[in-house]
Amino acid sequence: MGITFLYAGVQHLTDPAYFDSSKPGYIGHLIGQYAVGSPLHDFLMGTVEPSAVAFGYVVAIGETLIGVAILIGFIFRIAALAGFLLNFTFFLSATWNAFPFYFGSDIVFVMCWLTLLLTGPQSNLSFDGLLANGFSSLQWLSASKPVQTEVTKTTVLETAKIQEIPLPESAKLYPKQISEINKAFERIKQQFVAHEETQTILEFVRAFVLCLGVEKKDAAKILEGINNIITRSSADS
Repeated sequence: MGITFLYAGVQHLTDPAYFDSSKPGYIGHLIGQYAVGSPLHDFLMGTVEPSAVAFGYVVAIGETLIGVAILIGFIFRIAALAGFLLNFTFFLSATWNAFPFYFGSDIVFVMCWLTLLLTGPQSNLSFDGLLANGFSSLQWLSASKPVQTEVTKTTVLETAKIQEIPLPESAKLYPKQISEINKAFERIKQQFVAHEETQTILEFVRAFVLCLGVEKKDAAKILEGINNIITRSSADS
């Protein structure tokens, strides 16, 4: 977007026909064409067209400044807002008669500017980011910084050991099966006594099994699988 606007501004400023009323590309002639069928017809013909050269310079210089501001990330959101308003005006005039409407580029530019306006510049790759880091009152210039959270192994282990997960009333496991499950997990924990991460995972699995509310036959299958793991582990050791 920055390159496009910078190119458009420089092209208008360096095009002699743009400000020459005797040339076909004169800004005044273009305004007359854009006004046909436009909802801004009265404004274009009554206010803009009589001062076409002045408005032409405003647009050309504005496009150039917006392009530079976007590229270097300086007053990024203000520049994006200016680009949004300028392209929205072009949409209502220069490309208003484009059919279907999506054939006109200005409606696409409007959506692009809206996105840049809402997201802001990258804090580490813009002048706005430097200003926001140096002055708290200018934080609005830059995009909000993501909050970084650090989770350590100790934190996970302590969280897992805070409390026993109570057995829900809807669980259909019989007391004997619950006892067998706990014994099986304790035997597994003894074999991995030096591996805290494995113990933490097993605690979550234990809680999951107890909260399943499975039928007695399904609990038996779970226990059989656990016993097979223990048997293989014992054989390997």
